[in-house]
Amino acid sequence: MALLAAPPAHAQDNTAARLDALEQRVAHLEALAAKEQNQSTALITLTGWSAEFAQRDLSKTYKITYTLQSHCQKPIKLIDGRLDFLDADGKRIYSIPLIKEAPLNADGSVRFAGNYFLNPALPDEIRLRDLPPTQIATQLHVRRIVFRDNSVLPLD
Repeated sequence: MALLAAPPAHAQDNTAARLDALEQRVAHLEALAAKEQNQSTALITLTGWSAEFAQRDLSKTYKITYTLQSHCQKPIKLIDGRLDFLDADGKRIYSIPLIKEAPLNADGSVRFAGNYFLNPALPDEIRLRDLPPTQIATQLHVRRIVFRDNSVLPLD
């Protein structure tokens, strides 16, 4: 009779041990993801931005200017990422791709400007024009940095 009770108890111990190991792996992966996110935002930061609305014959555009600050030890050649503009509730208003060719010196800053079209099928995009800059939050998402020595730092 004692032999019949042993396998279920052993199975419970084995399941509990496997569950503990799984929880530890998940915690480790979450910590790595948080570290990578902090690393990407620590390496390049957005120091300022402005947006001007323009309506032409059949199109509406924003001229968006932004300044990026590098905190890297090496000069940067290319940046792969995007800049999101959010309202006070954290809802996305508009997103732009970062200008890929980004000649940034080590610990330097550079200003970029570009014209970005509004999609008439997405009426929320016009809110960037209507909201004051103090009510707009930004999020910088950097997926990859290519340095001038052609080394690549993947962040996403």
